[in-house]
Amino acid sequence: MHLQHLDLIGMPVTDQKASLEFYTQKLGFEERVNMEHFEIQGIRWIELVPPGASTAIVLSTWEGDKSPGTLVLVTTDIEADYAELQAKGLNLPLLDHQPWGISTLITDPDGNKLLLQQNIDMAE
Repeated sequence: MHLQHLDLIGMPVTDQKASLEFYTQKLGFEERVNMEHFEIQGIRWIELVPPGASTAIVLSTWEGDKSPGTLVLVTTDIEADYAELQAKGLNLPLLDHQPWGISTLITDPDGNKLLLQQNIDMAE
């Protein structure tokens, strides 16, 4: 095997427009691709990435399984990001302090879970 990295993760959504707004306006993701789906008419192929990341999510309305997905987003300043997300109107649970780091759970409009976490350097 010569795997290099993870490129795409399908994120099941019911409304691509609402999800695009959530991920770009609330979480700061950037559009990598936004075009007419190559096989399904009336559906768009939308890839979003956190700034500087190589792995994208695809806002998928066509997959059969609509079970919510889970992503882990790693940050270098969870307290600043937490305050920013609250200022944007997200209702977040309190920060969870664990021996490995600090986290909070973000839920998108379709119930997909995004764990925002800041890892603690265990070598210290």
